[in-house]
Amino acid sequence: MLIQRAIKSIYTIPGCWVRAPRIRTIPGGLEICFAIHKGKRGKKVDDWIVACRGVHETKITDLDGGGLGVYGTSHPAAYQYVARQAELRRPRGSDELKVLATLFSAHRATVNDWIPFERYVFTDGPWDGRRFPLIFAPGVGDWFVCRGPDFLLRAYAKALESIGEPVRMTLRGRPKSKSLRPGVLHFGSSYVFANEFAARRPGELPLRAAQTPLGRGSY
Repeated sequence: MLIQRAIKSIYTIPGCWVRAPRIRTIPGGLEICFAIHKGKRGKKVDDWIVACRGVHETKITDLDGGGLGVYGTSHPAAYQYVARQAELRRPRGSDELKVLATLFSAHRATVNDWIPFERYVFTDGPWDGRRFPLIFAPGVGDWFVCRGPDFLLRAYAKALESIGEPVRMTLRGRPKSKSLRPGVLHFGSSYVFANEFAARRPGELPLRAAQTPLGRGSY
């Protein structure tokens, strides 16, 4: 079944509360068992099993979050895996803390916290907004360089230009195949980024996920 139909069915239950009591690995990905309760402290009224295949990234921190959502390739967490790659360069010698703060603001405005700031800026671990990182955009000659998805680096470049920083952005490689349509499964504070999702009830035979683009959703 299409994952969207399963979620629509779940939300027909008044006060539905979603828990994930079991997660296991399967060939090519993960399988998550969801228990649907009538209210946070109510009885269980339904079960769903969601197969996630072609998994890019997972963060499983909350199995009792209450909600369940799915977002399509336009979601930045998924789009980073299909966007064209780019390289952004800027000269050394600027106010590095100001530059970093500007990049951090642009990052949050573009992708919120769905993508770790340090993933493409190469800081030494999560940045707290104050302490200067030990590693910031490894240099090439007289330039600092960062590489990542073009939509995010364009936001970085625009932000740096707004504070008078000269930048040079170059597209790298070719656009990814249009047949790759990853999405995001989000429950509580946990998520799975994967190429395919398929939903079924216990006892039904597993099916391959339908190759239908997911909706935009909200994030």
